[in-house]
Amino acid sequence: MMPVVFSLGKINFYSLGVFLAIGAFLSSFLIWRRLRDLGVKEDKVIDFLLAIIFFGLVNSRLVYIATHFGQFGLALSTWWLFGRYPGLSFWGALLGFGLVLLFFVKRQKQWPFWQVADELSLALLPLLILSQAGCFFDGCSLGKPTSMIWGIYLPGRFLRRQPVSLFATVALFLIWTLLLWAERRWRLWSWYQSKDGFISLAFLGLLTGFNFALAFWRDSPLYLHWLEIVLNGSGLVAMAGIFYWRAYGFSLRRKHGQKKQTSKQTNH
Repeated sequence: MMPVVFSLGKINFYSLGVFLAIGAFLSSFLIWRRLRDLGVKEDKVIDFLLAIIFFGLVNSRLVYIATHFGQFGLALSTWWLFGRYPGLSFWGALLGFGLVLLFFVKRQKQWPFWQVADELSLALLPLLILSQAGCFFDGCSLGKPTSMIWGIYLPGRFLRRQPVSLFATVALFLIWTLLLWAERRWRLWSWYQSKDGFISLAFLGLLTGFNFALAFWRDSPLYLHWLEIVLNGSGLVAMAGIFYWRAYGFSLRRKHGQKKQTSKQTNH
């Protein structure tokens, strides 16, 4: 573990903050470039970027505080001291990103929702990867005690624990690699009938799937542990249903419409 990356005098630069800053810069650049190539005006992209960064960070922190309220309580001075009291909610950040996307799509009528969601999914992955890497070095995500060889000691802990943040970092990097590979090929796959949405749905489905698996290894309060498992399991089923509908539903609906039209012509 390396909570402090380096120090300048009395100023400490914590690993979580450093990794978040690097990830935010990389993802901001990718969002700007991808949305610009999609035809979105640059001033709108800048507004979108600022909103994504602000609400993603704030929502991530608030959800983490809500789920670890016993650690923070009503002491507002601890809520935003990331160095001394680290912790961000992965799904809180995604919820913040999603709300900003819905707001901008509704406000900017010309923004195609699924196309923007596809581009945003790929652009946000560097930030998500580096945030989990920072969390690993900072020791802000606890796994259950384990005797397996991959167990690690966290600062202030006397038992080896599952390195859930490390697992999440590796899984997110593999998801990013897979989606970059699929980005150049999925439009040639005849079984996916929709013109867009493949990347964003695959992104959410894979995230929900690996988070469902990691939920069994996280050291969470009992109520939160089972709530996380149920929510991730339900989300995985929902993503599979939406993906199936966008892959095959349009063709089934088209075939059904053709049958009805043929039936009408036969009756006449």
